[in-house]
Amino acid sequence: MKLVHRPGVRIGLLVPAAVLIPVLSGLAAGCSSKPAYCTDATNLKTSVSNLGDVNVAKNGLSSLQTALTSVQTNAKAFVADAKSAYPSQTTALQNSLSSLETAIKSVADQPSLTAAAAVASSVTQVKNAASALQSAASGKCS
Repeated sequence: MKLVHRPGVRIGLLVPAAVLIPVLSGLAAGCSSKPAYCTDATNLKTSVSNLGDVNVAKNGLSSLQTALTSVQTNAKAFVADAKSAYPSQTTALQNSLSSLETAIKSVADQPSLTAAAAVASSVTQVKNAASALQSAASGKCS
């Protein structure tokens, strides 16, 4: 029996493979890829942790404002990417950040024990809101 070279058969087998490989690769990447907000969640967690570590007595109110700006930047990115998936948690985070910003401004305008207590309470609210949002997103980011 003599083997006959059939180019059409060989090409016919290669074309489906050439089409399937990118499709299968895309499916595999889709299964293993994480949502964009996962990186944002990590950045937010770090900045919120740093916010809780600010020593205003030692470093002044500006250190708290700097930490808040970092949290706001990271929260804004996280909210932009995760708002549709977690609307109530992202709204709570935005509201707590707004309250903290107001509390910091009030301390700057009128330093008092009451104003300082409001800042501490607002920092706790931001930490809780960020934690709730991160917990909600953790299933998709782990």
